[in-house]
Amino acid sequence: MRVPRLYLDETLAEELDVTLSADQPHYITNVLRLDVGNTVHLYNARCGEFAGKISAAKKGEVTVTLDNKLGDFVAPKLRIHLCLGLSRGDRMDYAIQKAVELGAERITPFQSEFGEVRFKQSDRAQKKVQHWQRIAISASEQCGRLDVPEIDSPVDFARCMQMATDTTPLLFDPAAEQSLHEVKIDGAVTVFTGPEGGFSPAELEMAKTSNCQLVKLGPRVLRTETAPVAVLSVLQHRFGDL
Repeated sequence: MRVPRLYLDETLAEELDVTLSADQPHYITNVLRLDVGNTVHLYNARCGEFAGKISAAKKGEVTVTLDNKLGDFVAPKLRIHLCLGLSRGDRMDYAIQKAVELGAERITPFQSEFGEVRFKQSDRAQKKVQHWQRIAISASEQCGRLDVPEIDSPVDFARCMQMATDTTPLLFDPAAEQSLHEVKIDGAVTVFTGPEGGFSPAELEMAKTSNCQLVKLGPRVLRTETAPVAVLSVLQHRFGDL
């Protein structure tokens, strides 16, 4: 059985007793059916990853005593900021999950002219961000990385374009003339993938005037949840650690 990994955003150190928070005790005792003496791994990018054993378990509370340190966070070869056009339901969840597995460092959802998703109420947007952050944590736990990407609150496309500073900005559009293999990247990239309706002519023009390179992946038009997976896979293969 694979040892469970749990992300915990607090100080971790050898021989430290750590009390798990939020829904983690329920997950440990009721879902995984673990008890005192079982091994778990706790981690975060700041402190690293540690092996530990459950030293106490009761309803709503689990304590883990940390043993040896397993490793420290290592910065990726390629820093990826994914700007992701908002899409409906499971499509957005899937894109975020796979982006985390493929090493995205930051994810910014954006509202666009042809997009069908709008958040007119800030509390609804905040609930969505919290939902996406939970997906990011779960994906991080599963894929073995020590950090969890930051999920930004949704912004409009213009604001998203302004965030692409000190990186190579790439917008993926099926009608672009340049292929990805022609692009040169030096350490950090901001990737723009669109919603179901694609990018509007005004957004494409804004990208051009902002020195963002328009790039195509090939002759096929990819679905909004497929495009980030394909883009990040190719980028990591060429410039990163895949």
